[in-house]
Amino acid sequence: MLYLPVTIMLILFSAMMFIHIIRSWNSETKTFWKKLNEIVYAFITLGFGLYYPLLILRLGKDHKGIVFSTAVEELTFLGNLLILGVMMGIFAWAISAKIRTKLNPALLKTQNNYEVFCKEFLDEYPESSHLKRKITHILPVGVVTLCVIIFYFLTFFDGTWIDYAMFFIIIIGIDFALTFLLQDLIRLFDFSFMPPNAIKMCKAGLTPDELDSFTSTSVMVFSFGPFIFFSFPIFYIVILITAVADAFASMAGIIAKEKGVKHIFPKWSDKSIEGYIGGVVSTFLCVLVAVGFSNLLGLSNWSWNIILALGILLSVEFFLIDFITTKIQLQDNYLNPFLMGFTSIAFLLFLNMPIF
Repeated sequence: MLYLPVTIMLILFSAMMFIHIIRSWNSETKTFWKKLNEIVYAFITLGFGLYYPLLILRLGKDHKGIVFSTAVEELTFLGNLLILGVMMGIFAWAISAKIRTKLNPALLKTQNNYEVFCKEFLDEYPESSHLKRKITHILPVGVVTLCVIIFYFLTFFDGTWIDYAMFFIIIIGIDFALTFLLQDLIRLFDFSFMPPNAIKMCKAGLTPDELDSFTSTSVMVFSFGPFIFFSFPIFYIVILITAVADAFASMAGIIAKEKGVKHIFPKWSDKSIEGYIGGVVSTFLCVLVAVGFSNLLGLSNWSWNIILALGILLSVEFFLIDFITTKIQLQDNYLNPFLMGFTSIAFLLFLNMPIF
């Protein structure tokens, strides 16, 4: 029962997502692929809510707590406090914006009018915003790396340091994802709940294609969830490739375009050979960095032969995903984590390597 507050909240968020999908199903602006991506987003959010208690049990194990008697009690308390607390604060912020529009109805025709917001957004949207948005996707890597390093040096955690580090990563990730998701739901259901500063944040995190849909930021974070059950290097590989390699692929394509040497492939897409090369090379480097970092902290002992082989395998897979999504328009923000993660697991199982 103690797990229920966070689980219920995630289920409610996913239910709101399904309601939006149903009520906008016949929209002329929505393609088949956009509808399919929205459905996947909602199920990924729902799935995270359902297995959230299992994550606590996985990380708490039979550890003793630092303050409470067991680590499971401790992690449950921290999750309820730090996730629900942040969400309650954001809800209060949204309600204050609603009160503001009630007191000043003129805002419903200007600042808090979604049609006006969309028009201004499209008029002001620079192509460079897409790259900036990709670069912000690197934030999860920084958070994970920093948390792991901090807990590594907190000696009073003894052998439980990585489990506590992973749970704080979960808390930060859920808060981050739900902040974006709540922003999406307010934007799509009732824009009068949107505070002025949140409107600015909203503009910074959107693309024109997402004005009638959810952003892919939250689903990217929730897509990392299943791999917390496995060993740290698998989880870290998934995060690095999803966040860093994708950004470098976009960056390589944009730089090539600016220099006038961009080679489009396939011809019907906006993908470039330079972008493919950037993605493949950065994927290989991400595997080396992820496993090297894990080995350094004593969280794995993979040989360099295994690391290099996996790096080559995932680099090829990254290219195939990038190429296939030019035609099959599924979102790579959930395709990359799932396919890269489960390929890594299958590769390790084939070699009789531990995955937990």
